[in-house]
Formats: sequence, C-alpha cells, structure tokens
Amino acid sequence: MTMINENALSAFLCLARTGSFKEAAREIGVSNASLSRYIAQAEDEVGFTLFNRMRNNSTLTREGQEFLPLAQSLRSDLESYTRQVADMRNAGRGVLRIGCGPLTSRTLIMPALQQVRKQLPDLRFEVLVSAYRRPLDLLQSGQFDIFVGDLTYTPAAENIEIVVMDKQPVVFLAHASHEIHTKGPQSLADLFEYPFASPHLHKHWKATLIKALGGDQHAAEKVKKLPQIECDDYNFLTGLLAGPEFIVGGMRETFAEVLATKTVQEIAVSPSIQWNICASRKVQGNSRALNLFWSLLVRMNSANE
Repeated sequence: MTMINENALSAFLCLARTGSFKEAAREIGVSNASLSRYIAQAEDEVGFTLFNRMRNNSTLTREGQEFLPLAQSLRSDLESYTRQVADMRNAGRGVLRIGCGPLTSRTLIMPALQQVRKQLPDLRFEVLVSAYRRPLDLLQSGQFDIFVGDLTYTPAAENIEIVVMDKQPVVFLAHASHEIHTKGPQSLADLFEYPFASPHLHKHWKATLIKALGGDQHAAEKVKKLPQIECDDYNFLTGLLAGPEFIVGGMRETFAEVLATKTVQEIAVSPSIQWNICASRKVQGNSRALNLFWSLLVRMNSANE
C-alpha cells in the first residue's frame, strides 16, 4: 500500500467534514467528478471503503471514522513540513505568522511583537488581520502559527490550546448629535431601527441577536439584513461616526480616541453582550519564536487578571 497522495487526502478530509460532495468540491475548488475520482483514489490506496454514499449526503464508514484521525495527523505533518522548508528558504531567518481579529492588533499583538523582536531581531512577522469565519481551521491547516481574536462561541478543538485573554462588552456608539442619545437606555431592537455598521457578524453572533430580538421569524429576517455596512477596518468604522447617520458596534478601547473627542457617545443598551478574546495555537510542533510569543501573551494575560 502506498501513502495517500495530497489531493486524495484533502478530498477525504473535506468530504468527511462537510458530508456533501457538492460542498466539498466547491470548497477545494474542483469539479464533482474530480472529487469523486480523488475519493476513489483514497479508497484504493487505503484498501477499504471510506464513505457510505447516499443521494443527499455521505457519511464515514466505521473504517473511515478510524482512518480520520490518521488522515488529520498526516495533513498536520505535511503542513508542518511545508512551513518549515519555506522558513529554511527564507535566508534562515524564519517567519512567525499571526492571524488576528481586527480588535486585537494594537492591544495584544503589537506589545507582544515588540518584545519578541528584542530577543529575535532577525525574525520576520506576517500579521494577517481579518474577522476570520473559521480561524481554528486555518490554524490547523498551517495558514498561521497563532490566532488571537474572538472565539466567544468556539467549542473546544482537538490539539489546540486556547487561553482566554480578555472579556469585554460589545459597545454601540453614535455621533453626539444622533437622536438616539435623547431617548435614554435602549434595547437591541430599538438600536437596530437605525442604520447599523460593524465588523463581520458570524453565525453565532447573529444567533445571539436573533434571540435578543425575540427569537421569531421576524427577528431572523431583521438580523439577516444586518449590518447595513460590514467592514473589519476600524478606521473606516470610526469614519462613519463623523455624522449622525450610523450606529457602530465594536470594542470600547478600539474607539477610545474618538470617544475622547466627545464628538461620539456610547449608547446604553440592555441586555449587554460580550466578546471573549482568546489566543490559540497548536499543541505540538511549535517553534522557539512561537513559544516566546505565546509566553508573552500568557504573561500579559496574568498581569491583567
């Protein structure tokens, strides 16, 4: 038996996760016929059937379930190999790839990065900022070495270490001349009667908002249309507060500068909802640079407790 090739491995892992040939093919960028060929190739190479094929979905066979952790381990090893070889090509200096949400780049990433550079001045950094939809999948796949961001509703993940760095309330702000400031404390339902802007609202945040708005079909339709402007760039969101048109949601410290000008005011909202800002990394295979960066984050977290 030969080792399963990378295309067949990717096809197996994606279909095992999605359970849908159509969705898996779209996700890895191949035709349904190509995906079927890769799955057949994987089954030929391992010597047993991996999936029970049905009209609308595919489920792992007993042997497929037993093979899944082996395939995940192989994928992790291949990605580690690729990453380490790429780092070796980089003039021996190495690269630390940091994925982070837009809420954390200045408050957590910047101070830790500055400390690491003092000890490893030749180290290069790639800081990838976005409101990632599936950050732990990207961490598992090796697209970055560490992720720092909103994991409020993320379940425990296998072989991933997660530390809660901070818990902060979501705040809502508007220009000081906005009429909402004359109406006293507001419910979320009241708030969303006005044009609203925010970073990406992933499905768990949307579920929270639907529940807060009553949990019915009307609430679901309302949240489906939110936000009217979605942007992960907080400078852009701050710019929307230059006039009284928009209400903007985010973290208080991100808007500290504009709040200090008194041109923008926070809106009292009930009930409050909360971010969990977390740091996460793989349990195994970490470099000296990553271990140093991680230890600095943990130390910062301990100092804040």
